Amino acid sequence: MAAQNGKDQVYTFSNATPGEVWAIGTALPAACGIVVALRFTTRNLQKARIGIDDWLILGGLITFVGIGICFIIGAATHAFGYPTPPFPADLTTPDEILNYVLPISSLVGKLEFAIQLLTMVCYGFVKLSIIAFYRRIFVVNKRTTFDVITRVTGVVIFLWVITFILIIIFPCGYHISDNWGSAASQEAHCLVIGYTSLEGLAASDFILDVVILALPIPMIWSLRMTPVKKIAVTGIMMLGAASLAASIARLVLYLQTQKAAIEEIPVDFDESITLIMYWSTIESGLALIAACLPTLSYLFNGISVQSAVNSVRSAFSLGSVRSTRKSEPSRAEVTNPYIDIEANNSSSSYAKMYTRPETADTSTNYPMQPIVDYEDKTMHEQPTSTVRNGLEA
Repeated sequence: MAAQNGKDQVYTFSNATPGEVWAIGTALPAACGIVVALRFTTRNLQKARIGIDDWLILGGLITFVGIGICFIIGAATHAFGYPTPPFPADLTTPDEILNYVLPISSLVGKLEFAIQLLTMVCYGFVKLSIIAFYRRIFVVNKRTTFDVITRVTGVVIFLWVITFILIIIFPCGYHISDNWGSAASQEAHCLVIGYTSLEGLAASDFILDVVILALPIPMIWSLRMTPVKKIAVTGIMMLGAASLAASIARLVLYLQTQKAAIEEIPVDFDESITLIMYWSTIESGLALIAACLPTLSYLFNGISVQSAVNSVRSAFSLGSVRSTRKSEPSRAEVTNPYIDIEANNSSSSYAKMYTRPETADTSTNYPMQPIVDYEDKTMHEQPTSTVRNGLEA
């Protein structure tokens, strides 16, 4: 259902209601908190170390809770989910209107400013957590192609976050308060970037999400697994695609808002801001949840799910190669849950060090023994009397 203003159809999506604003500020952060708590619980059940990917997702949760608080404030004060109130009747000239700021609209601007900053930080934490998770699973040897690609992607994400944080804070130079000031002050001090920068944010965010989702696919399909297992693993890794729909919705809203401004179609300021922030929050919340789902696959143990997913669940267990190799005398004693992936990965050091024979050949003789083993064997084969005589001498 399209949102309408008078006779003009502006938005593809209907405006967010007060109830939806309350829900996005309370229910979605609570759901994200439960998922992240389950992630850390799963780490504990597996007796696996807490990795950088876990700490990054925790940072994403903290910032997302901040976004939820902003929505709760907006709903409680009628700043979000309600139409913009009319200007006072005593404002008669255009200059008076341009220099006047409705108190509620000023609050909307402040909340929008805070949500945009928190959202950018949340995006950064979640995307970097996913990259760290990929590296935790697939990067065994340094300086491999995947190692380099993920490092470069991480740097790009970090620079992307910093760039748009600066764009959000300083479009008006050092007059930061003009971000929620009057139309006259914004026209005097702010750059004419408006929704162009927001469109760039939405478009680049979508492109980065697609790249991040596509990164592990070549690695998965290079493993020596059955096609069913490969499809199952790929499906688990593609759960993050759920956030792409919200990303597309936000981009569409930015484009429609800019179109309305160009065509001078009147739109309600407060409701427009609420709608855009609403979909931005849905995207970041879904991305945070989806980033945890591959880790939580371990909790499906004993539950009737697709056999293909169960058969490769250990590929996403919560151990680490580096945390389980502290005292390994042989491969038979290695309990690293990623060992099957690493041993099957042609680029893995395990694949080069160990060869899995189809059947054990116990009849094979190995005449070439290490010198130390031969000496030890000779010593143990000496008669007891010889040893005793030597000691008596």
